[in-house]
Amino acid sequence: MTTSERPPRSLRTKLVVAVLTATSIGLVAALAVTIIGVNSFMYSRLTSQTTNYLRLLTDALAASPEPYRQPPPLVARGEWVAMVLGPSGELKQFWGGKPAKVPPPPAGLLQAMTADRSVVRLPGSSFLGAATRLPDGDYVVGAVSTEDYDQIAHRIVVAVSLIVVFVLTVLALFLLQVSKRWLRPLESVVGSAQSIADGDLSQRVEVADSTYETYSLTRSFNTMVSRLQDSFTRRERAEDRLRRFVASAGHELRTPLAAISGYAQLAQLGALDERDEFHAAMRRVCGETKRMAALIDELLLLAELDRGRPSEEEPVDLGPLCIDAVHDAQAAAPEWQLRHDIDPHRPYLVVGDAFRLRQTVTNLLANIRAHTPPGTKAEVWLATTGTEHVLDIVDDGPGIPPELHERVFERFFRADPDRSAGSGLGLSIVAELVHLHGGTIKVMPTDRGCWIRVALPAMPVPPEVLDTPSPSAAGREAS
Repeated sequence: MTTSERPPRSLRTKLVVAVLTATSIGLVAALAVTIIGVNSFMYSRLTSQTTNYLRLLTDALAASPEPYRQPPPLVARGEWVAMVLGPSGELKQFWGGKPAKVPPPPAGLLQAMTADRSVVRLPGSSFLGAATRLPDGDYVVGAVSTEDYDQIAHRIVVAVSLIVVFVLTVLALFLLQVSKRWLRPLESVVGSAQSIADGDLSQRVEVADSTYETYSLTRSFNTMVSRLQDSFTRRERAEDRLRRFVASAGHELRTPLAAISGYAQLAQLGALDERDEFHAAMRRVCGETKRMAALIDELLLLAELDRGRPSEEEPVDLGPLCIDAVHDAQAAAPEWQLRHDIDPHRPYLVVGDAFRLRQTVTNLLANIRAHTPPGTKAEVWLATTGTEHVLDIVDDGPGIPPELHERVFERFFRADPDRSAGSGLGLSIVAELVHLHGGTIKVMPTDRGCWIRVALPAMPVPPEVLDTPSPSAAGREAS
């Protein structure tokens, strides 16, 4: 694996490293401040002790200048040293530790210490010392060892360092466990995403409630996958529907084309020499041509509806539209008894395309003529229920079996192919037109015959329209 292909570090590693780094910086800063503070405090005390010891030593030697007088002991913890040096820095007297352990300071340093009254670390030793001059010109130096304080500081550093290491170790283990729990939903998402990438769209992630972010992520991921699965399912259904549609369309077109081709071959072979036979064949060809043209028109209409081609949107009154459709159907097929129970003076307003809505009612009435015997009674009702106008068309024909109620709106579906002469597209066109207007259509259960119900969203009617009498009603009142 090359460097460019190397996967990045995991989020858990980055999280643990980032927290440990920030914590380490904070602890190291706190440790440094602690050490500096402790050293400052201890050296402040040592400086004070050294200064006080030098003052006591100077007072004792000034009061009793006899040689070899023992200086006062240091009333404090640690090793002490006192010495008297001549003006040129030669050692005259030494008390306390071994002289080799604390070399006498050079004359230049003695002069600087005396002039500044400062406390400094004596060269070549671990002692802090201060110096002053006696009345006879000699230098007196008092020094206190820093070894005990250095050991204390070292122990503090070691102890605090161990505490820091322990804290970082415990924090790292805690972060690993907590991050493992917090990031478990992410790992589940990664696993599900890999399965989805392999083609399994049924994978879902258990919704986690550990944190708001993981909860939102898992819910959004499941929603995304559900929509993705739905889109693939719809696409597969659309592709299957298209395949069946093309196969059915080809089958329906094959019959008239075969008939036309057959008559054309008969004409070429000279089998239609008789005038009557020729005219009969031409009538059959014209009939098959009209049938094929009607089928193509229906297919083109379905194609337009599938593309979601926008239609006219205007107020349409369903009452006069349905009444006219019933009258026209009755005039075209007087053998069937078509009636309506619609109040012509009440508005049934919807928003839509008047031509398409008229086509919907016309196709439903034509379906009665196509699938019921002459003499069948049918009635059309129109009512308002809540926010919908409901159109019911009921006949007393042979009806539709209950198991086929959902399938009658499929394209090219015919309940009885041997008895039905249509293409099987009539009700599917009606269903598409109803859905285009935001409505619903279904076959209602009934004891006999067929009952089809269409529900369309009602357009709000202003009160003045409801209160205005129709011209016919006004005429009756005048008479």
